[in-house]
Amino acid sequence: MTAKKIQSIALQRFAKQGFTATSMNEIAEDVGIKKPSIYAHFKNKDDLYLSLIPIMINHELTYAKNTLTGGENFHQQLCAYFCSIGERFDASYDVQFWMNALINPPQHIYDQVIDPMHIFMDDLENIFKNVFPENIENKKFDSTTLARLCMCFVDALQSELIYGGKDKYKKRLDAILKALEVLLG
Repeated sequence: MTAKKIQSIALQRFAKQGFTATSMNEIAEDVGIKKPSIYAHFKNKDDLYLSLIPIMINHELTYAKNTLTGGENFHQQLCAYFCSIGERFDASYDVQFWMNALINPPQHIYDQVIDPMHIFMDDLENIFKNVFPENIENKKFDSTTLARLCMCFVDALQSELIYGGKDKYKKRLDAILKALEVLLG
């Protein structure tokens, strides 16, 4: 049994149940191994959980880079990215784990989860910044300010998915798409 299989199963459990409610016994059972076999790959549940963070960061940055490529249709790219947050949350344990880890990390390993997340957020902000053309027609905001505004949109959408539910998320998304239309024309 490989570490990747254990990580895949653990990610699903953490996404569905959260860190505290997930046991190493459940993970071992789902994988089809005995619990001690997990410890050949991971020191403990914290180590297993933390091993998922760089994987998720890589997935999310890759998705953002592939979606937010810039050019003439940057406005459509932004709309597609914001719309995809809910779609990907519904379709993927990866994204569910990611958002839960970002919004509600286990308190005893908070810094170990959040420190790489801060780096990720800076990287995502730079991807947003680079999506805007240098000669953006909106002279009220530069690309840095627009990128930071996009980060606020991401935070708002993720928070609504976790805390508000799908109906509130949809309302927030609709407002963001309208604001983008006004802001970017």
